[in-house]
Amino acid sequence: MFVPPQGLRHAVTLLTTTRARAIPVDAPPDAVHLALERLARDLVALADDTRAPAESTAWLTDEFNRTVDRLPQTFDRGAAKAAGASVLASIASHSPAVQSRDLFLIYVPEDRLPIAAPIAIELTKRRVSVAFSDFEVASAEQFTAAVARGLAHHRRGAVLATPAFDRARYPIGAANDRVRVLRSDDLARAVEHLAEWAAASRVSKL
Repeated sequence: MFVPPQGLRHAVTLLTTTRARAIPVDAPPDAVHLALERLARDLVALADDTRAPAESTAWLTDEFNRTVDRLPQTFDRGAAKAAGASVLASIASHSPAVQSRDLFLIYVPEDRLPIAAPIAIELTKRRVSVAFSDFEVASAEQFTAAVARGLAHHRRGAVLATPAFDRARYPIGAANDRVRVLRSDDLARAVEHLAEWAAASRVSKL
């Protein structure tokens, strides 16, 4: 099951809410249909921009349908949903192949700017390729999905187990040969440690 990252969820909520509010209450059915077709195309563009995977199509379609159901205007909702689903189906063909990285970083939203982003930047300076933006987690389901996705596509991973992360009580499990759990007292040494570990993964082809 696709679990949308928090960033994608927020972006979709903002887009659907803004577009729905822009439709006049007294808009004729044809105008409502055109506005909803534009919304569906905008959702496809958003999926492309955020590199949402093909499996996001069903979730995005559900979000589109919920928007249709909330509109107060009188129009053919079934036809609007069918048209939207047709447009959104193109996401699967647009989804680019995931490029394998040396390392994926899992972190909670509170740590994105103060901790995770600086670590990702420093690793990049040391010629370590990092998968970063797609691994922000805000629920246990997102955490589990992020670990599985990271292991499927990237060489190694690290979980930034800060106090903010620990408060969420995610089922973190134990470190293994491909995923390291970095506690707060390890973060000061994280960049050098992870850079060396990532380089070793290229040699061993893990």
